[in-house]
Amino acid sequence: MDWTKSFQKIEYWLVALSGGLVLLHLTLIDKSQNENLFSLAALTWLTIGSLIWDRRKKLNLESDTASTFVGMALVVLMIIRNLTTTDSSLRLFPLIAGVGVILIASGFKSLKSYGKEIILLSLLLFLRLVTIVLNAFDLPLLTAKASAFLLWFVGFDVVRQGVIIALPTGRVEVYGACSGVESIVLMLCIAILFFFLIAINHWQKAICIAIAVVIGFMVNAMRVALLAFFVDVQQPKAFEYWHSSDGSLLFAIISVFIFGLYCWIVHVRNLAPSSAIGKGK
Repeated sequence: MDWTKSFQKIEYWLVALSGGLVLLHLTLIDKSQNENLFSLAALTWLTIGSLIWDRRKKLNLESDTASTFVGMALVVLMIIRNLTTTDSSLRLFPLIAGVGVILIASGFKSLKSYGKEIILLSLLLFLRLVTIVLNAFDLPLLTAKASAFLLWFVGFDVVRQGVIIALPTGRVEVYGACSGVESIVLMLCIAILFFFLIAINHWQKAICIAIAVVIGFMVNAMRVALLAFFVDVQQPKAFEYWHSSDGSLLFAIISVFIFGLYCWIVHVRNLAPSSAIGKGK
C-alpha cells in the first residue's frame, strides 16, 4: 500500500479531525467530573458515528474555500472556548464543532444532507432544556411517594411526611439530586438515539418516550427505597455505596437494560432487513 497517497485522501484527515474533537470533548467532560454528561455525550457520538459509517459511500466530500474557512473558524472557536470548561460550553461543543467539520467536509451546499447528525449534535443542549423543565416540577415529592409506596407494598412499616420517608429505626429525605431528573434525562436520551437507529412510526416513538421516562423514574424510586431500607437496618456503608456514583451507575445500567429489553422484544426482534439499523427515520 502507498501510504503517501493514502494520507493525501481527505477522508483520513476528516476522520482524524473528527476523532480528535470527540476525544477532546470527552476529555473535557471527564475533567469536569460530570459523569451523567459524559455518558450522554459518549452515546451521542457513537450514534452519530454509526449513522456516518452506514452512509459513508454516499457522502459528498466536496467543499469550497468559503465553507472550509468558516468550518475551520468554528472548530478553532470551540477549541479556544473550551479551554475554560463550563456546562454550557461543553453542551454547545458538539453542535458548533460538528457543523464546522461538516462544512470542511461537504460545504454549505450539502448541509441539509446531514440533518440527522445535526439534530443529534444539538441533543445535549435539548436535554439541558428538558432538565430545566423537569426541575420545575416537584419531582422529589413524587419520588418520595413512589418510594414509600414500594416499601409499603413489600411489607415495611413506612410513614411519609412530604419528602421524608420514615421507617421504624431511620428515615431519609429526598433531595433534588435524588429526585430522578438525571435518570429520566438519561432514558430520554437513550430513547431518542434509538429513534435514529431503528425505523418506527410516530406512535411507537411516543410510547417509547413514555416507557423510557417511567423506567427512569421508577428505577430511581427503587434506589431511594433501597437507601431507606439500609438506613432502617443501620447499614451506613451500604447506604454510602448505593448513594454514591458507583451505586447510582448500577441503577442507570439497570434502567438501560430494561428499556433495551423492551425495544428488542417489541421493535428490533421482528425487523425486516430493510428496516435494520441505520435506516431510522
